[in-house]
Amino acid sequence: MYKKKTLSEEHKRKIGEASARWQREVGFSTETLKRLSEKNKGKKLSEEAKRKISEANKGNTSWMKGLTIKDPRVRRIIEKSVETKKQLYKEGKLKVWNLGIPHSEETKRKISARLKGKTYEEIMGKEKAMQCKKKLSEIMKNRVLGKNNPMYGKVGELNPHFGKPAEHGKLEFREDLGHPCHSKWEANYSRYLLWIKKKYKYEPKTFILILPDGTKTSYTPDFLIENEEYQELKGWENRSEIKKWEIFKKQYPNEKFTLINRDKYKSIEKLYQYIIPNWEF
Repeated sequence: MYKKKTLSEEHKRKIGEASARWQREVGFSTETLKRLSEKNKGKKLSEEAKRKISEANKGNTSWMKGLTIKDPRVRRIIEKSVETKKQLYKEGKLKVWNLGIPHSEETKRKISARLKGKTYEEIMGKEKAMQCKKKLSEIMKNRVLGKNNPMYGKVGELNPHFGKPAEHGKLEFREDLGHPCHSKWEANYSRYLLWIKKKYKYEPKTFILILPDGTKTSYTPDFLIENEEYQELKGWENRSEIKKWEIFKKQYPNEKFTLINRDKYKSIEKLYQYIIPNWEF
């Protein structure tokens, strides 16, 4: 009855709209989608097929337009993409394009300028900022300050920890690393070093420093990389009046040293947080 019958453009349009409506409101079952995926696995579209698909989609509005990551459908797509990328990186089929390439001074300057003067909310989002502030508040509440602190007045050689590596106390032991860390940043940076196949030692050695007023203090760099270079991970450089790492560089000029500041860490986090397993947020 319909053999060789040519459909009008209006008819084609109505069929297309009905098909799109069915796909949007009903759609294929999970089992059917799985079978279709397996059937088409490995097949490549011809250039002609790609051209026809491109022409058919011209002028169409994406169903994702106007949606944010809060939409569960968008979130599912992103999570699936992240898992796929992790698997591809693990299998070695996908590599970070700038792996091992350090940022230029110009790039560092731009990153620093972009973050300068911004609040926690602007940098990490409202939810993460609230979590960060809550943790800082709890830490400050539990601190014993002033003369009530048993360490009050015990500086330099009077401090019982003088010349000794930092004690870990109640810090959480990271099973995947085999050692505890002072912060999530240190744990993540350790994972980053392992990911790029750099051998390191965590808090390997304590050095004695002489402060400007003549008193002595101790300093333990965070990492020793490949038994050649000491590295210090410091997110907030200006919180301490005495920058021990600067004194260390002057008093131990023969030791190779690199400061990993907030900008450098954040650039690493941006590239690797969804790739490296066990990354802490």
